[in-house]
Amino acid sequence: MTKTQGEEDAQTALIQAIYEVAIDPHVYDRMVDLWGRHLLHTLGEDLQSPQDLSPEVAEHLLRAFEILDRLGRKEQPAAAPLDLQPSKRAELRLSQGGKILDASPLAVENLGATVGQSVFDLALSPESATRLNQQLGSPASNDIYVFFAKGDKHPFPMVRQIPSDAAGACDVILTALHNTWTEAHDQTLRQMFGLTVAETRVARELLTGATLPEIASVTGRSVDTLRTQLKSIRRKTYTSNQQQLVRIMTGLEALIAPESSACENTGRTDHVFLLPDGRKMAYRCFGPDRGLPCLFIHNMLNGPNFPAALVRDIHRLGIRLICPIRPGFGSSDPDPVTKAHPKEAPDRFCADVTAFLKHLGHARVVAVGHMSGALYAYRLAQLHPDLVAGVFNISGAVPITDMRQIRAMHYRQQVMALTARFTPRMLPTLLRAGISQIDSGGVEAFLNALYRRGTPDRAIAERVENRDMLFTGFRQIIQQGHHSFAIDSYHVVRDWSRYCDGLQQPVTLIHGATDPVVTEDSVGQFAARMGFDAEIHSNVGQLVLYHKGREVLQGLKELAGKTLG
Repeated sequence: MTKTQGEEDAQTALIQAIYEVAIDPHVYDRMVDLWGRHLLHTLGEDLQSPQDLSPEVAEHLLRAFEILDRLGRKEQPAAAPLDLQPSKRAELRLSQGGKILDASPLAVENLGATVGQSVFDLALSPESATRLNQQLGSPASNDIYVFFAKGDKHPFPMVRQIPSDAAGACDVILTALHNTWTEAHDQTLRQMFGLTVAETRVARELLTGATLPEIASVTGRSVDTLRTQLKSIRRKTYTSNQQQLVRIMTGLEALIAPESSACENTGRTDHVFLLPDGRKMAYRCFGPDRGLPCLFIHNMLNGPNFPAALVRDIHRLGIRLICPIRPGFGSSDPDPVTKAHPKEAPDRFCADVTAFLKHLGHARVVAVGHMSGALYAYRLAQLHPDLVAGVFNISGAVPITDMRQIRAMHYRQQVMALTARFTPRMLPTLLRAGISQIDSGGVEAFLNALYRRGTPDRAIAERVENRDMLFTGFRQIIQQGHHSFAIDSYHVVRDWSRYCDGLQQPVTLIHGATDPVVTEDSVGQFAARMGFDAEIHSNVGQLVLYHKGREVLQGLKELAGKTLG
């Protein structure tokens, strides 16, 4: 079909804006507006799959992404130099023969590593050296090897990981589980397992690969006394050999924070759990240690960040809010499988979180889904009915599949939803450019992008106690870029209602009547069709959790009290 002059001019303006936004984030609003007009024109009145989306426009959008990727916030591929990796830990990249191909600055500082030398020239425990030599050519991952720091000779465990781009034979990456052994590590062992000071010293020496006679000469104790202490250590840590003890001790390092080795009630500090495949999952906890355990599954905009008044109510009501940060968000490692296959995200997250809850000792929880986190809560309840006692979803806990739902959205959100639904290859450019706009424009750009002036959500977002909390939370959640945001966008505009099939647990949906993304009617209809309870708050929008926090938490407590016993 031949384009009119007006259509040609509009396409030219769009292409110009696509390239301008790469160097001037303030052009973003104009680019989204022009892209939205182009997309809506190709979709037509019925919002059907675009038949004549300009290949030229698509090519320019993808090229603009490459430019943004170079000029702006760039995610590092697995094969990038290690000093550019997001991780601030010591890291080594090894060939299959053990040659050091790359070393991060901390690996150089702590281990004395230099590119070109053999990893076996570094200080390793004899057991670790033997095992690493045997396993270099194998595809094994998540094994732990004990190195020793260059200066103080403290144990320096490193975990083996397989690069996310690996296919068959590949290089080996070793990542430190900590950078220095401190009193906090000793304190963690004592607090978690009840080890005495003397037993902690023995456990630490065992980690270095020392034998009992060698430990006896250092500590001045007899070998018989040390054997008795070793039996006690293994009994308390549920281990039967040194390698198991190494895994326990190095895994516990992930729990250590600057001021505390426990999951703090304030929730201000990210703690880390080492997943079975070696990825790290950050998490926060709020509320009393023995409170009603509720698993909070965050959305793609803010993560587990709450105003001080809400945290006080969590404590007052006796709720223990356990908040894992999903893969690729915040400081949690991305999942390479999900990155390549977005549809796998719910099941992969469920596998991660079951291991995480088992580690924390929770056999039964209420799953709380916030906005896009809702579909993960449903899936977890469906796959693990013995683990999930009930589901409590807040804001937009329904699939967005009906075009009437999309038409009811604010224009910016409508464009994003239609792009995710019909032209997902174009979504990364929009997301990356939006992040750049917020980077350059700060909190005002953030508020203007998400919450229209004059709406209940904007009024809540502009409150002093919420403004910086929301903005800081967003900056944290996107710190690794757009990929996880794109994965959630893929899911929310598709029919994931199958995750609700066969649920026997009670389900409560909390929703704000003026939510700009999901309508009140769609929530009511979905709840009626599925047999769920729905509680609609009038004169409240998507930020109902922050607007009606006390009432929402009271409802959560009631559900948890009934289902958890």
